[in-house]
Amino acid sequence: MSEVSAATGKLLGLSMLHGIGPAKLRQIAAAPQFETLSIDSLAVLLPALTKALEAGSWDRALEQAEAQVELAFKAGARILSPLDADYPRLLAKTKDDPFLLFVKGQLAPAPEKSVAIIGTREPTIHGRVIAQRITQFFVGEGWSVVSGLALGCDAVAHRAAIDAKGHTVAVLAHGLQTIAPTQHRQLAEDILAAGGVLVSEFPFGRAPIPQQFVRRDSTQAGMAQGVVMVQSDLKGGSLHASRAALGYGRWLAVPYPTDKDLAAGEAKVQANLTLANGSVSERMDLLQLKNPEAISKLVVLKTKDDYRKCLARSESEPSESGLSASQPSMF
Repeated sequence: MSEVSAATGKLLGLSMLHGIGPAKLRQIAAAPQFETLSIDSLAVLLPALTKALEAGSWDRALEQAEAQVELAFKAGARILSPLDADYPRLLAKTKDDPFLLFVKGQLAPAPEKSVAIIGTREPTIHGRVIAQRITQFFVGEGWSVVSGLALGCDAVAHRAAIDAKGHTVAVLAHGLQTIAPTQHRQLAEDILAAGGVLVSEFPFGRAPIPQQFVRRDSTQAGMAQGVVMVQSDLKGGSLHASRAALGYGRWLAVPYPTDKDLAAGEAKVQANLTLANGSVSERMDLLQLKNPEAISKLVVLKTKDDYRKCLARSESEPSESGLSASQPSMF
């Protein structure tokens, strides 16, 4: 449950060096015979690693990595990289995946059938209903529901998945040592008890800070075939995951606002309204797109009969990254 493969353990140690983030880890892991090369040999191949080693001790980095493994063991968690067979393949196929993932619980039995259901922390009554209904639909189709354990739409999606006896993934913006918001500690426990999983790209001990939520949102999109943005205002955080989904070549679904929400001028549906009715340039501006062809991945949901359009938009998986899986062993 809490084993770490030799390759992932080595990458974990490297990640403790200043300046070695996901992109550098990807380069290092692609080096021929990466697992058997000494740290000095790797540094010869990668100048950035030489600089990192000059700024910090490799022995100290290994100590910090071992401390993370110990914390994972105590928490009943695992630490994965794309070199492990059970690292989420959809996530590995994105251009900016975290490369190291801290996982507590059970990943989806069929992870390629995953949808991210997200939205505002302050949904309207209709927004809550839609979040619940579309979650029930996907669970009924055997899909795993990914969300961010936030207040509002996220919590509704997680709870609806649990109630429907489905699988749900909570992607966190902090280390697995805590739960934020604190009022969702019970929800997190219920997710685990129902066979779901808590996932984070941040190490044990990392507190939630604002800039990490954007990364969390991208990871949600990366773990899914597509994103359903239940409701959002024009500057909502949910747009981060929506933009990421289209950037990864995946679909984005937006429910159309009800007449009641439109008449009330609800701020929390304005992004949905723009994406449904706006011009191509307005949609591109909101989603920060450069290629208008990406708009073709947008699905507007006007009735529950439209939910199946999301399934139709789900494409076959892209080609594998070429990274091989390692057998689990302690480093």
